Amino acid sequence: MPIGGILALVVAVALVVAAGVWAATTLSSGGKHTAATKKASPDGSSSSGAGTGTGAGAGAAYPYGPDVGLKSPLRTGDCVRAVWTGTAFASRPKLGVVDCAHGVPDGQVMAVDAAKDFGDARDHGGERCAGDVKGVAGALADAGVYALTPTEAGFRVAGGGTACLVLGRHAPIGGAIGRFRRPGSNVWTTEMSVGDCWLYVDHTTYFTATLTDCADQHTDQVIGSVTAPRAMAFEDALRRANTLCGNRFESTWAPGSDRSVFGYLSDESNWKAGFDSVVCTVGKSDRSRTTGAISSSGTPP
Repeated sequence: MPIGGILALVVAVALVVAAGVWAATTLSSGGKHTAATKKASPDGSSSSGAGTGTGAGAGAAYPYGPDVGLKSPLRTGDCVRAVWTGTAFASRPKLGVVDCAHGVPDGQVMAVDAAKDFGDARDHGGERCAGDVKGVAGALADAGVYALTPTEAGFRVAGGGTACLVLGRHAPIGGAIGRFRRPGSNVWTTEMSVGDCWLYVDHTTYFTATLTDCADQHTDQVIGSVTAPRAMAFEDALRRANTLCGNRFESTWAPGSDRSVFGYLSDESNWKAGFDSVVCTVGKSDRSRTTGAISSSGTPP
């Protein structure tokens, strides 16, 4: 997210593999965040579809209208925090640009669609955004696309651009996503995308998941996610994470004894906010490192 190495100087992250859960502690009181403090945005209920309201009557000083609150247009790669004014993904959010690595963002601008005029942005900007970035959202466990169109008054200030956002549906994604990440960055469960390869690193008192190129040594490859049963409690999900993922993916991705399917949850605060997805990975049964990506058929390329 801008991506550096493992954020060990800022946070201590614990990934309990046997239970399949992330936990974390803050090393200072300087406003830095960890997985355990990634709270969902207010009114962050889930809803399908991209919001494309026009913000009628907004002043030209606000490219997306005063309700959104931004005075400068969003750029590709910007990370944001979002507070929904109504139903999530169906209302105009109040947005603030934050640091991708330390601001615990709800999501990121993956593209900006340039329209020829306001009518084009209003009528087609959202559709083009959905087509451009739905693959990024679909690869995450619990994310959606939101198209933020400029208002008519702010169209010129926005450069005619509709911001194509990928946002967490129930919990902050927590960092950069997609092409904005680099090998060596630390990834949370909420950030893990299908196809990611990462290295389980033991730091004695905590563990991290370090993003790698799949051609390089890694312990896990993300193959999908499953939604926990509605009535399942968090503690039960921890105990059954591997089973939940195995039931879905083991026959295809790990039919032999040399590979296993593993399940990872986010923290309990995100679970209570509605992030009840279990991220599923495949790796060596003995947790040793391997190289090369496994294809969708469960076999090496």
